[in-house]
Amino acid sequence: MGTYFTERLTRRTGAQLVMDVESSVGAVRTVSRFLNGNLQPLPGIGPPSRAVAKFVTRPPKKIRKKAFQLAGRSQALPARWIGDINVDAIDRWVVEEYTRKQPDQRQYPAVMVGAVSGAAYFLATALGIPYLPQTTLVSVVDGKNHPDDIRGAMKSWAPAAQQIAQQNPRISVHHMHDPAQDRPMMEKTAFFRLKRLSLGPVYEQFLRERLEPGGAIITLENSRSWRAARTGERSFFQFGCLGGLPEEEYHTGSTRITQFLGQQNSSFTAWSPPDMTERTPDGEWGWDPALGDDVERLIHEQGWERRRLHQNEPQDASAFIAELYRDWYRRLGWQDNRLLAQTYTLLDPRATLATGSIPFWNRFHMQPSFDVLREYLESTDTYDEILVSLFSHGLVSPGLVSFADWQSLARRFAHSHGAVIGTDEHTYPIDPGGPVRYQDALRNAGPHRELPTPLTLAEVDAFAERYRISHDASPVDHTDDVTGEGIRNPVRWSTQ
Repeated sequence: MGTYFTERLTRRTGAQLVMDVESSVGAVRTVSRFLNGNLQPLPGIGPPSRAVAKFVTRPPKKIRKKAFQLAGRSQALPARWIGDINVDAIDRWVVEEYTRKQPDQRQYPAVMVGAVSGAAYFLATALGIPYLPQTTLVSVVDGKNHPDDIRGAMKSWAPAAQQIAQQNPRISVHHMHDPAQDRPMMEKTAFFRLKRLSLGPVYEQFLRERLEPGGAIITLENSRSWRAARTGERSFFQFGCLGGLPEEEYHTGSTRITQFLGQQNSSFTAWSPPDMTERTPDGEWGWDPALGDDVERLIHEQGWERRRLHQNEPQDASAFIAELYRDWYRRLGWQDNRLLAQTYTLLDPRATLATGSIPFWNRFHMQPSFDVLREYLESTDTYDEILVSLFSHGLVSPGLVSFADWQSLARRFAHSHGAVIGTDEHTYPIDPGGPVRYQDALRNAGPHRELPTPLTLAEVDAFAERYRISHDASPVDHTDDVTGEGIRNPVRWSTQ
């Protein structure tokens, strides 16, 4: 594809810098492998072997928890590498995931750019197009900070966040610290989300070379914001993230947080976060509109079209995408009676399509995601079969929904069969064998068939019109649910 940038070469490749167990990187790997026809499991999952799953699940709880901690630390960069963190190198890794097996310079009718959500996985693969993330994660080994010392974590790592931002002037850096949800992975690491404010030379050249004349850029826009403390120019500290706890509870505290800290044998009985100075796009899930402005510039220059999928919480569009697939299958003459509710990065678009299953993406296995799935099942046509995957994150954290409750939900709404698949009831959510077991479960989810011809953008436009989310005007403003009241904002598909 040619040389993407002429600045000094980084000493580290993008593949060395990114963290595999992460939503945006997971989406790139999943979509690129789908487009390249790769049938092998994703890195770190291993072969779909029941024996392997049984072996890694057998150790006692303490050992299994340690496995999650080691997995997080194994992907963290040494502090001495901070000077090598280069967003162009990461972008080059992203596009090479799509191009390294495509010597024919394949072009696409559209490319998806933006915040990660289920749309990045299932709308991109339905259309047969790449996904380029706005945000990616790098992590750095942290051997001295206690996970519950919130002020200490910000103070220790503010200089690093500032340095990363300074050496990458087209990004904002969000140091995210969540001892409730990310505790096993971040007990010995610091998490930095790199959020692109412009396309940059790598993405821009990929779009120029791989987007068809007259094609479209689809921007995924999650408007969810989070309170943050500014630590420098384009660097921020975010305490907490979307999970089982409302945003407000991270800052005001609660009885269940005190109980949680006691269960973790923490020397802290409460969290004492620093004062927050502003609201910024959520570090992991939020969309920064600055990237949209740069997309608009390139679209006008090249004569392309634009589509915008605008939502607040990243799971808001899951019902729309499920119903899009259902409509697609009906027009193909396929059955549309099996739902695969897949969680975080534990999913497989190829198996979903091959088994004729309808995808519903759960952001996580916490109460908010449970409620959104329940509301969808209450409002849609009944499914004969409902299968649910549960992502294990190595911790019984506040807001976790039990295996039994997920199983009960699937059974309650399925006409014939509802079940949680690929999960060990007795070890969840500290179940390191879950990803391997899930691959085995997908092989037996139903008969496999050849994949259909991808959807066209015109078909998505037409369905969005029928689904009554099509909008030619600017997307409506959204309200963040900071207190856990269950606010639901409308989804918009903009064709302007």
